[in-house]
Amino acid sequence: MLNPSEYDPEELRALTGAAAPSRADEGDGETQWDWVTPADFLGRAEACVRATQMEDAFLLQAAAGGADRPYLPDLPGSEVGTRLVLDWLSYLVGVGGRPNARDALAFYRRVDWLGADAERALAAHLGGFAPGAGNPLGVGHHRTSLLFVARLAALR
Repeated sequence: MLNPSEYDPEELRALTGAAAPSRADEGDGETQWDWVTPADFLGRAEACVRATQMEDAFLLQAAAGGADRPYLPDLPGSEVGTRLVLDWLSYLVGVGGRPNARDALAFYRRVDWLGADAERALAAHLGGFAPGAGNPLGVGHHRTSLLFVARLAALR
């Protein structure tokens, strides 16, 4: 079994993507460590998550027989597919509220991530959700949506 206490902390930080610390001499001969800010570390962590999500999306599209557009012409009829649809819509509504979620679905239709049937079916489900926060959706939210689309397409 691995024991983290047997590893050099700098090596563990490097493995997790944290920047190496810099040394700062206090003038008394003792070396102090200046670590990167949490925002720097979180930015690197977010980049790793994004890269993994995009890799997953492409692998799922390949498993579904390719990446023809629209990626998701209609929704899968399985119980797993329905659960995934509800999870995705819950995510969109939770972040952006119903109006922004509806706008996002229309955008996904325009860029050929969704077919007309899929957009209609997804929009019909939105009425069952509470209005939500109403915050604007960003690029990261759309990347997450692409991963949901790829997973749903793989289930068809």
